[in-house]
Amino acid sequence: MDSGDSGAVLYLIRGRSGTGKSTLLGAIRARLRARGVTLTDHPAQAPRPGGAETGRPRTALVVDDAHTLGAAEFDLLCAAAESGEYPVVIALRSRPHDARLRGLTDLVARRGRVIDLRALGATEIAPFARELGMMVPRGLGQHIHRQTGGIHGGVVAALTAACATRLDAGVTAVDQAVTAWARTRLDDSDPDLLDALVVAAIGAGLDTGELTEVLDLSPADAQSLVDRARGSALVTDADLLLTPAVAPLRTLVGDRRFLTVARRLLHARLDAGLLRDHTALLLAESGVRDERLAGFLCAAAERAGDEAVRYYASAAAAGADPEGLAVRWADAAARSGDGDTALRLAEPSLANPSIPLADLAVAVRICAGVWTRRGLADRAAQLYTWLGPARVGADWAVAATVLCLAGDVRGAQALSVNAGQWPPTEATSRAASIAHALSDSIGATGTPAAQRPGATHNGASGTFGGHNGNEQNAPARTYGNGQSGAERPAASGAFNTPTARVTAPGGVVRPATSDRTPPANPGVPVRSAAGQPNSFGTVTAPTGFTAEMRAVPPATLAGQRFANPAQARRGAAVSAASALIHAAHSGPAPADDGGDRFLPCSAVSIAVLLCLSMGDPRRAADALRGAAPTPQSLVLGAWVAMLGGDEQSAAALMSEVPVAELDPRDRLLAHGVIVGLARRSGDHAALALAWQQAYPLFDEVGADLLALLPIGELWLAGIRLRDEARMTALVTGADELLRRLGEPPVWSNAFHWYAIQAAIAQESPEALLPHAHRLKTAASAGDPQAAVLADAGRTWVLVLRGQVVRDRVEGAVARLAGLGLRWDAARLASEAALAASDAATATALLKLARTVRAQSRPPEFPVRVPEPAAPQARPEPVTDTVLSEREREVAELVLLGLTYREIGARLYISAKTVEHHVARMRRRIGAGSRSELLSMLRAMGHGSLLV
Repeated sequence: MDSGDSGAVLYLIRGRSGTGKSTLLGAIRARLRARGVTLTDHPAQAPRPGGAETGRPRTALVVDDAHTLGAAEFDLLCAAAESGEYPVVIALRSRPHDARLRGLTDLVARRGRVIDLRALGATEIAPFARELGMMVPRGLGQHIHRQTGGIHGGVVAALTAACATRLDAGVTAVDQAVTAWARTRLDDSDPDLLDALVVAAIGAGLDTGELTEVLDLSPADAQSLVDRARGSALVTDADLLLTPAVAPLRTLVGDRRFLTVARRLLHARLDAGLLRDHTALLLAESGVRDERLAGFLCAAAERAGDEAVRYYASAAAAGADPEGLAVRWADAAARSGDGDTALRLAEPSLANPSIPLADLAVAVRICAGVWTRRGLADRAAQLYTWLGPARVGADWAVAATVLCLAGDVRGAQALSVNAGQWPPTEATSRAASIAHALSDSIGATGTPAAQRPGATHNGASGTFGGHNGNEQNAPARTYGNGQSGAERPAASGAFNTPTARVTAPGGVVRPATSDRTPPANPGVPVRSAAGQPNSFGTVTAPTGFTAEMRAVPPATLAGQRFANPAQARRGAAVSAASALIHAAHSGPAPADDGGDRFLPCSAVSIAVLLCLSMGDPRRAADALRGAAPTPQSLVLGAWVAMLGGDEQSAAALMSEVPVAELDPRDRLLAHGVIVGLARRSGDHAALALAWQQAYPLFDEVGADLLALLPIGELWLAGIRLRDEARMTALVTGADELLRRLGEPPVWSNAFHWYAIQAAIAQESPEALLPHAHRLKTAASAGDPQAAVLADAGRTWVLVLRGQVVRDRVEGAVARLAGLGLRWDAARLASEAALAASDAATATALLKLARTVRAQSRPPEFPVRVPEPAAPQARPEPVTDTVLSEREREVAELVLLGLTYREIGARLYISAKTVEHHVARMRRRIGAGSRSELLSMLRAMGHGSLLV
């Protein structure tokens, strides 16, 4: 227009409503008037082709909304455009099904220029605001884009409202302004267009054939309606109605008409077999109640994965029986991390007398799993004890695991009576391997109680190793059925239990009795009728199984290889750790949580904590190898690093953990690391702050096997801060738990080591003696870890008394470091150096302390990507195709700075699922840290899309 070219110009400006066509035409008119050009808006008033004067054209035709012209005026417009005798500028909405508009577009494309006005991108909101003299924060600009789809008219309304209110009220003002703008647009729409917008609001897309059936239109009218809807300002490129327009649309058309159109759409899709899961979800959430829709959603929920909770909720809203869905709904909620919803749905099922036994067992597993993950294993054990062996079914292994964690070995024995009657499917076999390994780590390898150090024979020799003298004085534990742990009859053999009525899978009710008798030789494991040593959960041979299928557990064989009971117990624990690591590596993704089943604890968590407790941090690192970097694996990796002396790596791992979002039991583990790192750093202020963040959790959780290490770390921190009274309940609970289990060395040694350090810190010999005696007893029986810890404890006490023997200190330090306790070893060496009377010994011990600290290396757990040995060329940016559609959505929201919980709420998935997506993205694009992940995502072009 400003070039001064004497030739006539021809432009066609095309775009949806609200994209600024009229604004652009206004600017063009102003320019033409400034050049003295006469303007006309009507083709009938424009010069006739062939009658224009030669020379510089003094008249121009500028037409807005050409798609609304009648046939006669449209023909005149086409003639003017084709003549090329004077400037012609045309603006219209694109309507692909209109032959007249297609012809005009082709004409302009040949003789002039077609300009398409598009919506603003997410990154263009801020520059657009600056052009209008406005400034908005980036986050608010992103919100404006999500609400308006980038349509200029909606963006201007939102910006105006945002700049006229306080910054903290900007989002609310934007939402109100965009809703009002959308209502204005809807007021100008006719009823047929409103019906088409209802279809777009449901997310079903705009299909001409479908609209013909749903709205009872002719094909031509349906095509025209689709073009009009897509040309409006309220429908996105994906044929979806903008979210702020849904409520005004429903108000305008009325609920009855809205639901009528929705039901017609539902029936059309169902009859044609074209109903999609997401469309069914939106139909139910919009208020459609239909029996077929409810059934469809129930079936879709089974394959919905992370979104199963939303599908079950929609099925209930569509008319499905909530009680019939309760158990499956609760299981989906539990797997998504929503324990409150899981309990709310599952607990009423426990009191339902008509619930099928299979559903009752699942409901108990869900409730018990939630309570266990919340650090309340005792409450979970009560549920399984109430359920009993006759109803636990295939979940016997899960129940036994829970009861072992809570310290009730006899309860685990009772619930395993029916184990052999269930087929070894992938899920049950894996749960059984975890239960076997956990029981073997406790000492349940067939070793009679009489052969244990310090034990008195009481006629019981169960698979878990019977009961020792300490256990007889332990307080009785009362469960939901009123039966205390002390009142349970003693078992004489592997998992012999009181007579019970057991329902077999075939429905036959028979007494669950055992024909086994106590072994004649207490040193020989009890054997079954087939001659095989008994293992966890194999009281009776599995019905219909061949002899080859009745394999002997590896831990049992490991126990038979050693004549010394302590060595046998240690060998069984090592085999148990191997079995747990195998279960962790062979389990279904994600996060070793049982795949399609919600379990109370993961194999990887038991494996790591068992290996750390038994002084084998390298095996603990092996258990984490290959695990996805979930918050739990990060915390476990931090424990491995901290106990191995690599506090820097432990702190780096913990910096990536959202502690507040963890389950209470995992949160206790996390606080144990945070407090332990602060204690080791010597920073009193940091320790006090970490302690203040941790101690509110002490009243929420109880003691179980997986909580022993964090309890020990927190105990020492409480003593350092003179606030150990807060830990009294947890420490007492841990001590009682170990007594009930008969002081299994692989679990108790580490706790007794913490107790010795606590007594040293308190300068209390009386508190030290019981724990030192237990370590000494285990050491005298041949337990190597107990021997190292007992010797280190004696050496430490002598050092505190000023009796420093260099050779003895050096030996204790070396053996402690061999157990992975490098920080403790270095501390012992440094304190011995300070207490040494001669300079040579002090110098040597200080050098030893520095050497031990310098030898601390990051363990090889998978949550840290190793740096390349030599500088390498940076790979080319990965294309967006490596990410799935869901991962791209998560990437956009991560770049917006949203938390995992906020992203999950936006996408209707759990925060844990978001973490899994982020972990997969890091692996796929090779990002070594979160900051590198964000940089690489931006380089790939993310951060500017509408999610």
